[in-house]
Amino acid sequence: MPDNELSRHRAQLEALRAAYVEKLPETFERLEALIDAIPTDPNDAVGLDNLNASLGLLYQEAHKLAGTSGSLGLECVSTAARQLLSLAENWHTHPLDALSKREMMDTLVETMRNCDLKPVEESPGPSKRGSRKIHIVDDDELVAQEMLTWLIEAGFDAEVFLSSSVYLDIFETLARPDMIIMDVAFGEDMSAGPDIIRQLRNRLGRMPAVIFLSIHDEMPARLAALRAGASRYLVKPVTKDRLMDLAHEFAERKHTTTYRVLLVDDDQTALQAAKIQLEYVGLEVHACEEPLQALTVARAIRPDVIILDIVMPNVSGTELAAILREDREFDATPIVFLTSQSHQDEKTLSVALGGDDYVLKPFDADYLTATVRARAKRSRRLRELINATDSR
Repeated sequence: MPDNELSRHRAQLEALRAAYVEKLPETFERLEALIDAIPTDPNDAVGLDNLNASLGLLYQEAHKLAGTSGSLGLECVSTAARQLLSLAENWHTHPLDALSKREMMDTLVETMRNCDLKPVEESPGPSKRGSRKIHIVDDDELVAQEMLTWLIEAGFDAEVFLSSSVYLDIFETLARPDMIIMDVAFGEDMSAGPDIIRQLRNRLGRMPAVIFLSIHDEMPARLAALRAGASRYLVKPVTKDRLMDLAHEFAERKHTTTYRVLLVDDDQTALQAAKIQLEYVGLEVHACEEPLQALTVARAIRPDVIILDIVMPNVSGTELAAILREDREFDATPIVFLTSQSHQDEKTLSVALGGDDYVLKPFDADYLTATVRARAKRSRRLRELINATDSR
């Protein structure tokens, strides 16, 4: 990846972050005004309606703040905003009286004002072009050497590590790979691989694509790999063709197909942050900050993946998904929801109304791009299959 390309990417994010930070005092003032407007003693139906309306407006503002500030590295602001979001959402069941709850909200806004607005140091962003660097971590030396031979013959920069514990100890001293091929079991420890990746992810945050290998095809093994952040799960024996497909997908992205993405979010800063990250890995992104125009834009560009924020004015992401699904052209188009919410009922509703996946704000750039790529690839293949069938 050229240094000037990485510098340009970081400069775009820094400029976006600086503009966002400059406007934060105005955001905090809006939050305080919305908190002051919350009725403390609704004694009739009209008063209750006013209370719910005030909480709804506060909820929307806190939702945007929690997701966008976190995605831009302002974790202190994001954490306080999520707490504010929770208070607004659980107002009616919270045990404290109304005045005390408003005081808690004001305290959270004051906490945001006092936050250090310097971004948290981040690891390098996802590689657009790929360095072709691959780590193979497997204590079966014959299998590891066979994969190493395949990859080197194909021009990849691959390296073998036979001990998972040693790999964990020295990982931070190594050149960062684009892909890790990791066995699930080492010796008698049947979940050593996922445990190692989980520790690295907790320590370092972002991780490259991880391909887990196992002789087991049972649900517990697959579930452990998924929870550790697996990009793919392969059951041994691994074929050369399958390994090459994954190497080209994750470690040599300059040769991957350009997929079209429709990104819909009424928060312009959040929209641009996601757009920058997705374009950086070679995706063609069409950003739409007017949710009511999303159907028109979708018909014009025919996206491979649609990303929708859930909490938007005038039309919610789930409503928009339902409308898009009514158009037969988008029956097979994956819809990914991007939101600060994490409640199971919201996830269930999202899927019921046509969603395929759910990414939480503040999003991890690697996870978002990997999710979108996987969905886009499947979508493009399905569309090509449908077109081939229709032409017969």
